[in-house]
Amino acid sequence: MRRSVGKKMLMFLVVIIAFQDVAAGVAGSIMADIINAYPDYDPTIVMMVATFPGLIQIIPALFYGKLSNRFKKRTLLFTGLTLFIIGGTLPTFIDSLPLIIAARGILGLGVGITMPLSIDIITDFFEGREKDFLIGFGTSTVACIGAIFFQLGGGMLADAFGWQYGFLTYLFPIWILAVTILYLPEPEKKEHAHTASLEGQKKVKMPKAVYWTVLAQVFYSALIFGYVTNISVVIQMDNLGSATEAGMAISVFTFGTLLAGFVFGRFKHMLPRMYMPVGILMTGIGMAICYVSPNLTLIFIGSIIGGAGMGIGLPGIFARVSDLTPAAVTSAGVGLVVAAQGVGGIMGPFGFQVVQNIFNQGIGRFPLAVSAIGLILLAIVWVVSGTRAPKQDLEVTLN
Repeated sequence: MRRSVGKKMLMFLVVIIAFQDVAAGVAGSIMADIINAYPDYDPTIVMMVATFPGLIQIIPALFYGKLSNRFKKRTLLFTGLTLFIIGGTLPTFIDSLPLIIAARGILGLGVGITMPLSIDIITDFFEGREKDFLIGFGTSTVACIGAIFFQLGGGMLADAFGWQYGFLTYLFPIWILAVTILYLPEPEKKEHAHTASLEGQKKVKMPKAVYWTVLAQVFYSALIFGYVTNISVVIQMDNLGSATEAGMAISVFTFGTLLAGFVFGRFKHMLPRMYMPVGILMTGIGMAICYVSPNLTLIFIGSIIGGAGMGIGLPGIFARVSDLTPAAVTSAGVGLVVAAQGVGGIMGPFGFQVVQNIFNQGIGRFPLAVSAIGLILLAIVWVVSGTRAPKQDLEVTLN
């Protein structure tokens, strides 16, 4: 029997699904210990413990639209969270590095289901400003709180008991699984649109603007990589601080994203056609400030500005795709955005390496400059070509 829930409880249930969206970062906080534990393996191979989930999440994300048409959302949620918990905790009990990487692939499969689902289920139950608020609050605020929890929790367990115990933090989402399975109702909103399209023999196309938005997501995710991997190098190489200060800079960036998530809905309402380029531009300005910064204070300022920009840009892309797509293909559109995010994360290291080789530059400040320039150019391109209002009804054609 379906349980009835109030509106506020429903809001809580749909946003907590995003808690583990970026939880794969646990491996990053204990990567040095993992590398030391496997001295016979090249560090690049060991780093796949952190990067492999992002690669694997692309697969289910690409097919999320078909999965959501075939299976109930609650079934997908149960499957995704179960894969996440099993794949996340298995490395605690495994000594073989290849098997650990394989287990991380299972976690990636789970994330590839739950990440688009966390957006899709919001669009099932909510519309307008409520939808925008929940997308921003979920993808930025709740996801960042989850990232901080998993990184700190994993690091504390690793320091106290050994690096493998850090993976036990992946047991935490069991409560999310239990609460959502017990109380989250099965969405019905899109079924009517899908049924109507079948009865009328209509063919619902994915708007072309969605593909351009997805392409922008690839570049946006790739360019942010310049900050994530180089800010600690800048701080320590330029003697601006230690690893502790480097960690603080990344935390400040995350905090900026978290704060922006609270106001994303209002920001989108104030700038309905410009919120995306403004968010991307803010991210680029933050990178530029970090690039020129002579001291730690300015790096913190640049980090919080860049993080706030990402707190607008990341949910902004999801919100724009949900606005652009007819209800029958919203799930597929959201899945494409998640896949694009994974592709961008994979392209980032290779793209920066190519640019660094062309200009004969190393790691540190130069990648921050590349990120800043790339993001500012992306914002300009978006202003020129991407500020038109969504036109959903024009994308439904008759056979």
